[in-house]
Amino acid sequence: MNMRVHPLSLLCAALIVSGWPSAAFAKGDSERIVISHGEMKSVEQMLDTLSKADIVVIGEQHDHKQGHRLELEILTGIYARNRSVALSLEMFERDVQLVLDEYLQNEISTASFLAASRPWPNYKSDYAPMIEFCKMNKIPVVAANAPRRYVNIVSTKGQQVLLEFSKKSREHFAKLPYSMDIPPEYDRALTEIFSNHDPVPAGKSGAQSSSSPMPLYIKEGQALWDATMAESILKGRSRTHRKLILQINGAMHSDSRFGIVDRLSKATSNLKILTISIAPTENYPKVDFGKYEKIADFMILTPLEQQSK
Repeated sequence: MNMRVHPLSLLCAALIVSGWPSAAFAKGDSERIVISHGEMKSVEQMLDTLSKADIVVIGEQHDHKQGHRLELEILTGIYARNRSVALSLEMFERDVQLVLDEYLQNEISTASFLAASRPWPNYKSDYAPMIEFCKMNKIPVVAANAPRRYVNIVSTKGQQVLLEFSKKSREHFAKLPYSMDIPPEYDRALTEIFSNHDPVPAGKSGAQSSSSPMPLYIKEGQALWDATMAESILKGRSRTHRKLILQINGAMHSDSRFGIVDRLSKATSNLKILTISIAPTENYPKVDFGKYEKIADFMILTPLEQQSK
């Protein structure tokens, strides 16, 4: 089989040789502020702490270009400190796990992988560097998300409709019934978001205004995403035999330890779970540290930038 060397693999090789991931980043990417519990931290301090956790959850803005470069920096930085790491992504759905594994094991071409894995529109620029790094270093990747077709039907008919699917189909989403016991603050935030906006399409952050009423079961659809990703992280930790799982998802799924993190915390009490939230800010570098104290264990702020399409 003729397998071409992907240019991103050369980048990943440079990262390993240099011994420090930030060496490969553009000059402007040094502009970031890391806040942890009201105090400024260095990237090195953050990585030292993260590498000792069992699960690290990064909440991103899907169109934040520097945020994606920071995610690669975090992945490579953790890997340099703890080789027993696996990557878990919202951006791939459970039913493409086999395809993802085949690509990581160099069994299929890049073209075949992209044709079969339903990558997000910004995959090439924003997520491929992490996948290529994992491929080169034999790091497992977990396809964590519930397939959108199931989320769509749950959002209109409720989770009970999933009982009609076959046992094979149910392998692709969280065990039923999944709990709708969510924190009141998260429930209020979802009400505000879904009452005023359309659901967020895969690969996009934010939403577009709509005057249509909130679908009756849309929170159950959101919960299916959260529950499936939380379950996928725990199953991935067991399946890959890796001590640390680095999960990346939209910030709405993990900020303030809601969503995925809330479900992980309820499912297990013996794992150390740390959270990160990455976001651009208008007032950079003038930042009110207290404003971000409850959002995540580590808040990474960057200047505003032109967003990727």
